[in-house]
Amino acid sequence: MFKRKTKTLLIWIASFFIVSSALSLWIMDYKIDQVWGEHTQIVNPETFRKPQQTFAIVNVSVLSADGDSMQPNHTVLIEDGLIADVSSEPNLPTGITTIDGTGKYLIPGLIDSHIHLWQSPNDLLLYIANGVTHIREMNGSDEHLMWKAEIEVGRPGPEMFVTSRRHNSSSGIAGLFERWTAKINPVDDTDDIESHVQQVMEKGYDAVKIYTLLKKRHFQAFNKAALKLDVQLLGHIPMEMTLDEIWQSELKELAHTEELVKALAREFGEFNSETSEEFLQFVHKRSADIVTHLLKNDVAVVSTLSLMESIAPQKLDVADALRAVELEYVNPGIAEALHPSVPIMGWLPDVNIYRLPYNYPQEKIPGNQTYWKAYAQANRILLKAMANKGVKVLAGTDANVPVMVPGFSLHEELVSLTQAGFSEAQALRSATSTPAAWMKVKSGKVLAGYQADLVLLHANPLKDINHTRTVDTVISNGRQYNRTDLDSMLSSVKSAN
Repeated sequence: MFKRKTKTLLIWIASFFIVSSALSLWIMDYKIDQVWGEHTQIVNPETFRKPQQTFAIVNVSVLSADGDSMQPNHTVLIEDGLIADVSSEPNLPTGITTIDGTGKYLIPGLIDSHIHLWQSPNDLLLYIANGVTHIREMNGSDEHLMWKAEIEVGRPGPEMFVTSRRHNSSSGIAGLFERWTAKINPVDDTDDIESHVQQVMEKGYDAVKIYTLLKKRHFQAFNKAALKLDVQLLGHIPMEMTLDEIWQSELKELAHTEELVKALAREFGEFNSETSEEFLQFVHKRSADIVTHLLKNDVAVVSTLSLMESIAPQKLDVADALRAVELEYVNPGIAEALHPSVPIMGWLPDVNIYRLPYNYPQEKIPGNQTYWKAYAQANRILLKAMANKGVKVLAGTDANVPVMVPGFSLHEELVSLTQAGFSEAQALRSATSTPAAWMKVKSGKVLAGYQADLVLLHANPLKDINHTRTVDTVISNGRQYNRTDLDSMLSSVKSAN
């Protein structure tokens, strides 16, 4: 009898342990999904679905093919999702629908070359509402591939380029935990990398992303696989790699200008507030050689300058930095995160990933500000050198990293680029024709035969890049969204949040 009771008790204890463990894992999984935006109310995209139509924009100023000037009094004919004609002497079909472009300016749809949707599909509407008709998702998932396919057949949203998840060197339980919580692909055995890359590409991903903590031997295996399989490698410069080693590799796109700054900081021997001016002089000195190698090896660089400039303000006063952006459009799960002790993409003051600790010594704050302002300036120095010599710079924002609000942040990035020394035309090309050509998509220009991805503005962005914000109408793959539609998108996302 005693043995039977003991056995029964042990079974109950084991059952309780199994059930409570399963429940704990379920709760944790739910909370992790929430942090990445999963459980926010989803706006029904069908509300905004539009058919492709035949119509013309008349009497409009059109951005020239080279992006350097506006051509007045033109008509642009749209048919079957394409630009059918661009002319100053149009011969339009009788009875065609027209949009009066008098006093307005037509540019290609904008492209944000570095974004993160995570699990927040409402962001797709934010991009369209801001005139962004293409995005490049830099930590992709099967869910993103599904959204991409839906957009291709009419779901309202920007066309998507989707990379694989980030790849870091990790193994065992630590690797599994990174995959689960941080959405990182752990890499352990070099023998598996070629088959892994093959599987990634067969799923439909557009590129394979390399991350900061990838070991050199793993990078070399990815490099070999990319060369053999004709796969695009992009992302970060692993900490174990030197610039000279990168120049010899298949890593043909850097996900941030910051990657070059970090590599130079390692060359310099790291820097602090006291050596920041010396470091900036070093960056100036090295910039010409870096630009030469970028050009020689045909490496493109994504800017993410506005993010770098936002770090110092966030460290100084998170609440003040948040007041400067459109926080109401940020997925609340992403903004609220989990807890200050869990550094996962939080935006709000208690969980912000860039904030200083509450016990940070006040006397050290000026030095911290000096460091991060110098860090941003190093990015500006390199970007200016790239612009002067014609390096392929792709405007990207790292959207959904605080404080880069999806859609809105690209306009901030263009302003930052002009403040760094880009002309308005150079900045605009970095978000239109340059990334379109880099992706080999027939978009990014207002030319006959190109996809009808266009933005009608109330003011000329070649006079002031801030004018990209003056959106009147967005045309995405021949589907027209007027100002009322765009405002409704914004209102719906705001209400959902």
